[in-house]
Amino acid sequence: MPYKFRDIEKRLNKLWYIVVRQKWLHVLFSDWKKIFPVPNHWWKEISPWVEKKILEIIWMTRDEFDSIK
Repeated sequence: MPYKFRDIEKRLNKLWYIVVRQKWLHVLFSDWKKIFPVPNHWWKEISPWVEKKILEIIWMTRDEFDSIK
């Protein structure tokens, strides 16, 4: 099941990633070591390709990311 931006934001905040800045419909998250964008398109779900890239950046599997509540 694809994620919405709010789901990803909530989980990233629990992993201590903070919002560094926002430009139009993209939000930059950081843990002070790496910075990466997440699209904030509230009317649609985030694409599977983007989800995969986010998970690669934070070094987590889909199951580990799903287990964060």
